[in-house]
Amino acid sequence: MNKSANTAQGSEPGQLVWHKLNSSRAEGGIFKLGDVHRTKVPGGWLVLVVNNASGLTFYPDPEHNWDGASLTA
Repeated sequence: MNKSANTAQGSEPGQLVWHKLNSSRAEGGIFKLGDVHRTKVPGGWLVLVVNNASGLTFYPDPEHNWDGASLTA
């Protein structure tokens, strides 16, 4: 297998650094929110929710403007 172009020979591969977001659920729901994390990747963010099950999604944001908060109504 070829080494990635971003990895120099003999060096360690890059590492994803996850940051936990402050989060809560909307009032009146039965949804139990788990821990929400994000990491900056090319073209946007990977967002991970960890609870009894896990979910991972890509949020496109090429300029990385998202501060991790929800939009206000």
